[in-house]
Amino acid sequence: MLNEIDRASAALEVIPNDLPGEDWLRVSMATKSAGVDFETWHSWCKGASNYRGENDCRARWKSIDATGPIQAGTLYKTAAEYGWRIGASPRPAPAKAKPTAKPANSVNAEAVWGRCLPATSQHPYIVGKGAAGVPLDGLRVLPDGDPLRIMGESMAGALVAPVMRPDGTLATLQLIPTPEVAARLKAAGKPGKLNLPGCPVQGWFTVGQIKPGEPLYIVEGLGTAWAVWQATGAAAVVAFGWGNVGKVAGALRHQDNAARLVLCPDTGKETDAHKIAADIGCAVATMPEGWPANSDINDLFNSPDGGFDVVQALLESATETPKAEPLLKPVSVFDVMSNPSEPPRFVWDGYLPRGNVALLGAHGGTGKSTIALMLAVCAVLGRPMFGVDTEACPVLFVSLEDGSNVVRHRLASICKAWLIDPEQLRDRLHIVDGTEHPELFTAETRGAGEKTASYFELRKIVQSENIGLVMVDNASDAFGGDEIQRRQVRAFMRTLAEVARLTDSAVMLLAHVDKNTSRNKRAEGGEGYSGSTAWHNSARSRLFLTRGDDGLLTLEHQKSNLGKKREPLTLNWLEGGFPQLIESGGFDGSRQQGRADDDRAAALLRLIAEFESRGQYCSPLPQARNNVYAMLRSEPQFQALKLNSDSTKRILNQCQRAKWLEPLDYRSIDRKPRQRWTVTPDGRDFAGLPAPTAPTYHESAQGYEGAPTAPTYTGGVGDRARTNEGAHDCAEVEVLA
Repeated sequence: MLNEIDRASAALEVIPNDLPGEDWLRVSMATKSAGVDFETWHSWCKGASNYRGENDCRARWKSIDATGPIQAGTLYKTAAEYGWRIGASPRPAPAKAKPTAKPANSVNAEAVWGRCLPATSQHPYIVGKGAAGVPLDGLRVLPDGDPLRIMGESMAGALVAPVMRPDGTLATLQLIPTPEVAARLKAAGKPGKLNLPGCPVQGWFTVGQIKPGEPLYIVEGLGTAWAVWQATGAAAVVAFGWGNVGKVAGALRHQDNAARLVLCPDTGKETDAHKIAADIGCAVATMPEGWPANSDINDLFNSPDGGFDVVQALLESATETPKAEPLLKPVSVFDVMSNPSEPPRFVWDGYLPRGNVALLGAHGGTGKSTIALMLAVCAVLGRPMFGVDTEACPVLFVSLEDGSNVVRHRLASICKAWLIDPEQLRDRLHIVDGTEHPELFTAETRGAGEKTASYFELRKIVQSENIGLVMVDNASDAFGGDEIQRRQVRAFMRTLAEVARLTDSAVMLLAHVDKNTSRNKRAEGGEGYSGSTAWHNSARSRLFLTRGDDGLLTLEHQKSNLGKKREPLTLNWLEGGFPQLIESGGFDGSRQQGRADDDRAAALLRLIAEFESRGQYCSPLPQARNNVYAMLRSEPQFQALKLNSDSTKRILNQCQRAKWLEPLDYRSIDRKPRQRWTVTPDGRDFAGLPAPTAPTYHESAQGYEGAPTAPTYTGGVGDRARTNEGAHDCAEVEVLA
């Protein structure tokens, strides 16, 4: 005598797993109440078309209360509707390690098909569809008195269509009951066409004969297939429901890659049809406008305005849906020399690459918005900015933080200081005030995010004005998400990259730095951004603006994926003026460097050269323990210069820009690669030093000995280097020229 769990498992086997959502949930609740285990229930779920995996099933199973209002009786009642007899003695459920076997009394497709009789054109369903003369050799009818019952109704007299797998074997049967039974089923909220219990749809039925070179139409039901065949004589494949159309089309495409497949969707399903067609490579024949939802070609065929000619014309007008572009696009490699790609172009030479997004980070109040507006004016006029060339182009300045009055005031001051007639900027410099609707991208706490109406307005302006440089001020206003959520940040940066690709423009995003960086007045480890590292990784170029204790600004190029990093720029912002390069005064190139800085630079070069001659080398890496400030600060001559860390760094930047200093690669006594500052011949001349004699290398406490190699400049496409200075081990640090 079998126990209750075995009996419940057997009942579950005969119930289709593609039930409507509410019925499916009731059966699942009843199954758990009957004591059936998860593995048995999960095996039943697997064949469903909406199966989402074991983890999803486990979550649903845990949410079901076995002591709830739905008990085991619901399971047996539902199974009885599908032909299961409660009093029968099913076989025990198979062991978990073995494939699930069907109970002895389960519905068998081959057995039912064997009991059927040939179909005739007098069947009520065929007559109702106006399908006289259609091929019937593949259809049968369940004879009177047959015991098969589904959903509590007798299937005797039902038209039976076989569902054939791609390999030609029988998967299941679709039964179309007599009109009286179909009416009762629909009145009870049940489908009027029923599939054989326990046998999922895994194939199709073909009306007509598939012929190579002729169109093959894919439809939902028999009636539509008959109408297609009658109008064209071409084969029509029945997918038995819209949810199977994509699977059937894919299998047919796999069988014949050259076949012309035509999808025939019901009214309201055109969008889905075009998506399937794009993925697989099909044409789509759509119903004329004005037909109600779910109307199909059979309805058109039998309408007063339809008929053979109308349906034939509709099918012949099927349009090819372009195949979807591959997500991973192949790149040619054989012609990289004979047909080279264009090298990267920059709106601001070396700093702002076209077609990409750059990031400018700075502490609040440092002046990044003003400098960005200055750059906008320079780019419009094609004038150098801090001695660096710009490429003339239309510019869009998107102000999301400051209102129009503030931006206009800054612009007027720039024009006045630079003696620029604002008329020169007409139709070339475009400024928009987005302070009322600043977000270009919004995201929920864990969502991927989406573009906003402001973003799409931005795109239109870029395209209509053929913008070459887009400045977004700033990230905290434009990005309506969580700055530490990597997925959201990358999605936002990709939306800006899309803007850059519209007109091959450069996009510069202004951003605040994190709290620690702001508090320390420098970018610890070179991180001139706030939040996730995705900000850094997604930008192709990254700049960082800081203000030193001496009031001077330093603009560092911390990352460059498309070329060598530019050297740092030291800027002086005088009261009532605008930032200027410390060595030059704007556009006239006149020298503005003070005598005091000249003296400090010369003294600093002399000290570096003296240490260098003794084999005590100063590292160009600012985070290294043997950086210039760390090495020299105990020397009386250095202390007399009254330089702190920031001002030392500024003077070094000036010396490098003047080509008085350059980094030099060498190997230490333990043969490890090192890098150090060396004073160039021009630097020695400036500092009043004699030309160096043949070098002699002495053992030093620092362990920096060995013959230097040819000079190599820092920078390049990477923005970090790893150094291990023996006793002066350093973590991963920024390589700054």
